Parts: sequence; structure tokens; C-alpha cells
Amino acid sequence: MSLFGRIPPRTPGRSDAEVPRDAALGPARYARISHVYFYADEDAAYGLLDIEISLQRRHNGEIWLEAYCIGDGYQSCRGSGAEHPLRFELCSGDNCLAQAEWRYPPVLCGHFDPMMFAARVRLSAAELESVDRIYLPATSAAAESCTGAPAVFGGPEGH
Repeated sequence: MSLFGRIPPRTPGRSDAEVPRDAALGPARYARISHVYFYADEDAAYGLLDIEISLQRRHNGEIWLEAYCIGDGYQSCRGSGAEHPLRFELCSGDNCLAQAEWRYPPVLCGHFDPMMFAARVRLSAAELESVDRIYLPATSAAAESCTGAPAVFGGPEGH
């Protein structure tokens, strides 16, 4: 879970926000979730790092949710959201007002890759104003071993 706030200002030593892709399209709010990892027993299988989320009302009245993260394939497995999407729930208090599902692309063994998502969400203007947080409910994942995966950047097989 993360609370919505303003897009962070530019600050030395911190990368600029990646979402919304174009702040000139309309007013936006921003949230960040540090990481989501999927586990196989006690070991991290793979993860999604620095999940940035924006909720933006575009000048044409449409409301868009955008997300950006880094897929962490330097763990024990690889996986994707093809079968088990990541779900974003837009909440006001205890009420879920809208949701979006992201069937994120493959997180590859030995890779640290950026990933992006954008979806139009159905919210009224009043609902948009009342959204105060975003919630990612628990989800399962299908992961495959990195054993036998091709070496990347001269690293060992699987990474």
C-alpha cells in the first residue's frame, strides 16, 4: 500500500519520477512502493523494484493510471505477470473505487530491466478527488528456475 501525494521535485542524488510520462497532459498524483518480491519457499524468486505509480486526469477528462518499475531478475528464478497479473486497487478509505490489472512482461534471469504500464481507469471526477491510496493485494506467481538460462554479460549460466 502507498499513499498518493505530489510528484517529487528534482533532487540531486535521486532519479526523476518516471510517471506520469507527460505531466503537461493534466494534473497528477504520485505514489511509490519500494518493492514487491515473489518467493519460492524462503528464497526470493524475482521481484519488481521501485514501483512508481501516477494517477492523472488528462485534459480530455480521461483518468489514467501509469506505473514504472525495474524487474529484478538477479534472484533465484524468472517469471511474468502473464498468468498472474499485478492488481492495482485505487482506494478511498476502506472502499476500492477502481482497479487495473498489469500483466507485466517477463522478468528475465540476470536482467535488471525497466517496465512500464498505462491503463485508463473508470473514475468520476469526485471519485478521483477522494482516492487517497493505492493497494496491491496479494497475488501468486508462476516462476521458472534460472538453471540452464543463457549467461548474461559474461556472468555464470543462469545469470
